[in-house]
Amino acid sequence: MSKILWEIDDRGIAQLKMNDVERKNVFANDFVDELTARFDELSEKKPRVLILSGLPDVFSGGAEKQNLLDLCDGKIHVKDLLISEKLVNAEFPIIAAMEGHAIGGGLIMAACCDVVIAAKESRYGAVFVSLGFTPGMGATTLLKELVGTFIANEMLYTGRRFKGSQLEKKATNINYILPKEKVMKKAYDIALQIAEKNPKTIYLLKYALSAPKKKMLIDARLQEDFMHKISFSFEETKRIIEELYS
Repeated sequence: MSKILWEIDDRGIAQLKMNDVERKNVFANDFVDELTARFDELSEKKPRVLILSGLPDVFSGGAEKQNLLDLCDGKIHVKDLLISEKLVNAEFPIIAAMEGHAIGGGLIMAACCDVVIAAKESRYGAVFVSLGFTPGMGATTLLKELVGTFIANEMLYTGRRFKGSQLEKKATNINYILPKEKVMKKAYDIALQIAEKNPKTIYLLKYALSAPKKKMLIDARLQEDFMHKISFSFEETKRIIEELYS
């Protein structure tokens, strides 16, 4: 069964659904490879707008154990950054429809998008330090754009997860925080409004509006790659990962 599903309707509205039910959309190597491949296929179709979604209970679970252990052992390099780059550099607007929980890299995926919709009942957090290593995927610059500087700092320093209903009371930049059953409908309503506009104009606007985010991702990569090399070499990091995933 495919882990990534996508389609485009006759209005030019594309939907990309992360659908790894068994592993809850964690960033295993095969998942990342399929996600980026399907995203490239979809991009070739030149959609007017994309709705990015996950499972009803989990948008994305972030890091995968074996991938993290291989990073500790120096066997591989971080691959999830490919996801951030694909999303930030897309030519079309992307709406993140987070019905379920978004943890770590899953939440940063939403920060890479143009419009973000979250669920009151679900939890959102950047738990990198809880796993023993420093943030990645552009978290150090992009997360503050999504939830504000001070909430982002709290998430990154503590690994705390906030319910959508808690974030609703804070000054975040999330467009809508709704009951879970209303998230996809709102995403499609916004997509319809975008799809009605001249696609050439929308693509031109996306190029302009995404320019600051592209720079932020480049800036983040410089510091995050450096921090990863250090933090993944700590003996404590591997021990923490093994204990938390046991």
